[in-house]
Amino acid sequence: MRTLITGVAGFVGRHLANELSQDPDEELNGADHVALGDEEILHCHLKSHRPLDVTNFEQVRGCVLESKPDRIVHLAAQSSGSESIHKPAETFRVNALGALNVVEVARTEARDAVILLVGSADIYGTGAPGQKLREDAPIRPKNAYALSKAAQDSLGELYAQSYGLRVIRTRTFSHTGPGQNPRFALAGWADQLARIHAGLMAAEIKVGNLEGVRDYGDVRDVVRAYRLLLERGAHGEAYNVCTGHGHIMRHLLDLLCSIAGFRPTIVQDPTRVRERDSDFLVGDPGRVQARTGWKPEIRIEKTLEDLYREARERVRRETGS
Repeated sequence: MRTLITGVAGFVGRHLANELSQDPDEELNGADHVALGDEEILHCHLKSHRPLDVTNFEQVRGCVLESKPDRIVHLAAQSSGSESIHKPAETFRVNALGALNVVEVARTEARDAVILLVGSADIYGTGAPGQKLREDAPIRPKNAYALSKAAQDSLGELYAQSYGLRVIRTRTFSHTGPGQNPRFALAGWADQLARIHAGLMAAEIKVGNLEGVRDYGDVRDVVRAYRLLLERGAHGEAYNVCTGHGHIMRHLLDLLCSIAGFRPTIVQDPTRVRERDSDFLVGDPGRVQARTGWKPEIRIEKTLEDLYREARERVRRETGS
């Protein structure tokens, strides 16, 4: 089995490579706009890695022709909602055009490949308080990132229905875990707490909106869902990848502070507050569970412990202490 992962050097890409590599018959090939060294390629269990700009059709085509994949997992994206507010055109170009190039190359060069288009629950906009969103919920993107992912989702559905491609779409809810960039909320809080603990910054933590409710999973559970969808997902379908449990962001911050063993002053930073953000975004995982048998296994407390532990280790490496 040959699998091509775009965006393999990213947070989720590395975890997915590790998950898929557990199968001794798996041949993993990766591509990313970020270069990987030889040691990193081995760490990600890749047979090959090549640079890739997903907005360049010929580069995508060359990547597929070279790797001859049985499966393609499209992860390459501009994944920050906050960054998309400042770079809407670039976000749409990377996410929507990148997805179009992947499915169009598959249509002409890899018609039998299973294609997992990894999308985002942000396409739903926001749900009603207490209501779990199902896959038949209206698509109401509220920012450029969500709009670009809605376009990707629609492209996947179109290419499955009109051209018979074996496309499976995910609408993945918030997730975190070891390796996530501190520009994202929970990883950023863990990083700030680790730096406060090391005496590198004042005992205050800068936050955005703490009143929103989010369905947060562990990245290691999420990539297990992706593996199962590659194996058992119905072609043409969309699947929420989520826990079904909502967490108030303030409570998650309280948990992280408890894990760190201290509570700094909380300061709301206007630059971290998104104007067009979702107030309540919790999913119904019923479809993915029924199709694949997947269920999240890692408790949020364990996820946050691992996130903070990694942040402490990173700060120790940076300071040499």
